[in-house]
Amino acid sequence: MSKKRRPAPAQPVAPAAESIPALPAPLMVRLFALVYDGLLLVALWMITTALLVPLGTPDQAARNQEIAVVSPAFQQFILFPALVLVTWLFYGYFWTRAGQTLGMQTWRLQVLRSDGTLPHWRDAFARCAGACLFPVACGLIALLGWRSNAAFVISVMLGFLGNFLWAWWSPGALAWHDQISGTRVWRLPPQPTKKRSFFGWFAEKNDQ
Repeated sequence: MSKKRRPAPAQPVAPAAESIPALPAPLMVRLFALVYDGLLLVALWMITTALLVPLGTPDQAARNQEIAVVSPAFQQFILFPALVLVTWLFYGYFWTRAGQTLGMQTWRLQVLRSDGTLPHWRDAFARCAGACLFPVACGLIALLGWRSNAAFVISVMLGFLGNFLWAWWSPGALAWHDQISGTRVWRLPPQPTKKRSFFGWFAEKNDQ
């Protein structure tokens, strides 16, 4: 008569670790991160300007080592597009690599597509373009109405701020450039302290 095997005692199962979900990023935190990134962007703009201005400086002034103002055509068709390109490359690199710029890393923010994946370069372009539509429209209206560069700059700044203020009334706290690009900025839960690469610029790309 064969002996019946006694069932092995059940092994205790460890409880699943409680996970804190990401939440939509608060408006003020997004503005703080924007200011943080703005400081780095200004430095990149200054470097770009320093490299390009000599190309638009008249030969006579360059030979005499004189300070000369570059022509309006050079400013509009060379310098300004170069600064726009630098801005897009700055955000596009960070967003497509990890969904975070340096300022966003500091405030635990991450931008993702609606399907939860990292943005593509076309998404970065749509976000940057969407963020500029309302400010540029405000600036042009001010320029046509007051014909003043100061009014243009102030109106652009107010329009840029209004783009973010829209998130207060928008369902899901989405700014216009979030809606246009189909992306969203999330506030990540605190993570254990870990060593980052140099300035966090070249951190490994996270798989979504």
